[in-house]
Amino acid sequence: MTTRDTWSPRRHGDPGWPENDSGQTDQAQTASGAVIRRQPGELEGAVLAALWDARMPVSTGAIQHNLGGGLAHSTIATTLGRLITKGHVERVRVRRVWMYHATRSQEEYASARMLALLGQVADQDAALRHFVSGLSPRQVRLLWLVLGAAGGDSCERGTDEPAHDLYGDGDGSGAGGIGQT
Repeated sequence: MTTRDTWSPRRHGDPGWPENDSGQTDQAQTASGAVIRRQPGELEGAVLAALWDARMPVSTGAIQHNLGGGLAHSTIATTLGRLITKGHVERVRVRRVWMYHATRSQEEYASARMLALLGQVADQDAALRHFVSGLSPRQVRLLWLVLGAAGGDSCERGTDEPAHDLYGDGDGSGAGGIGQT
């Protein structure tokens, strides 16, 4: 029988991150001992943030280290698998190690999430009005500049399709074809 020679919050007296039966840290405790679970998507967001910070393909171990080392290797690998399935991450084999990278920039990912959320509401016009009302004056000016660059053709045509490719890369993503499959 072998023993694990890894740092464990329980063995090192850290009450903030108890391990579950599989050795994975998936909960936190407050000072009063109350258990707090991660919010849905929080770990995926943390893994994506680690990939964006790296700016180059990285291993599961490097992501685990970037996240503080408190999560099991299998937890990171499972999360990466889910992100691959969703199309947010790609993996490439380098020698004998799988290396991972995000398929889109953080800005492209945020834009896609905003569009997906907008698509889920019945009254998209009202949702856009609420969104714009929460913008800072600087953000409103930027939005006007972006809309001006688009030319407003889609409004005049009465269509919901984007008027122009603002980035000049053929698909309007700003990625220049990077990460496109």
